[in-house]
Amino acid sequence: MKVLNAALPVSILLSVSTPAIAETDKEGSSDHPLLSRYPGFYIDTYKVRDFDRAQLIVSPMIDDDYETMTAEGQVTNIEYRASDASISGFQLFANYQKALESLDAEIIFSCFGEAECGAKGNDFYNYSIRHTALFGGDRVDFMEEFGILSAKFEQYGQAAHISIVTAASRNDDRRVHQTIVSTASLDTEKIGIGTIENVTAAIEETGTVVLEGIYFESGTSDLTDLSNETLDTTGAYLAENPDLSFYIVGHTDWVGSYDFNLSLSEDRAASVVDALTERGIEEDRLTSVGIGPVAPVANNADETGRAINRRVELVLRE
Repeated sequence: MKVLNAALPVSILLSVSTPAIAETDKEGSSDHPLLSRYPGFYIDTYKVRDFDRAQLIVSPMIDDDYETMTAEGQVTNIEYRASDASISGFQLFANYQKALESLDAEIIFSCFGEAECGAKGNDFYNYSIRHTALFGGDRVDFMEEFGILSAKFEQYGQAAHISIVTAASRNDDRRVHQTIVSTASLDTEKIGIGTIENVTAAIEETGTVVLEGIYFESGTSDLTDLSNETLDTTGAYLAENPDLSFYIVGHTDWVGSYDFNLSLSEDRAASVVDALTERGIEEDRLTSVGIGPVAPVANNADETGRAINRRVELVLRE
């Protein structure tokens, strides 16, 4: 086991002998600190986003679809390739499974081949278009021999979700696609809504205020402790203005299906209402509304815009 000075400081090297790498890694790429490569493979594609969302497969394919879970954080996509017919598809899969077990990672889902995974590799490839955030948006070639691993790793209060697809063609094409979503802070100026006076001024001017500083656990409606300052300030403002009623409106970006985002926005708005009623605010003064991705205030085509669009607003109600 190799210890690195990284956010998640454990790295597992896959345990076989290491031949010389036949091809050159993509410029600017590197192995993830958490999980390295199968020896002899090179990095063909590489992408890192400081904060984004990625879906992981968590079930076999049943009735032409499969279940997914969503993780948020720093998303790293790496695809490794090699031309080596001596490496079987199951050999790749078994080594990565062993590497995850060596990390003491929780295996959420694993399968190898059509019998265990419920469909052929081409079916998984074709149906992945339904899940626009699958693997963080990467399209993955599952090939004839394929395996899927989805896992969660936790250490020192930090977490990472890991998705691995191993693939082998009938000739010598071998690929491993990694998606690793690690704990990350949203790098924006969303540090809070300020004072009660700031909230009052915003409501008087526009009738609405974005509740900056509201944070949820990845892919859920569970509020984190980082939200307490904003919730306390919002609760204090509402207590000082008992004659006013409000909508609590949840918004998302456009990553993922419309139905998923609509449901997530509704649940997150409801969670904020619950948190405010726990602070003594009358429930009948607050109405939770979720509208998903349909009212963006920034461009959803880049991460900066998507981060701005993921928000909860306090909107004055008649």
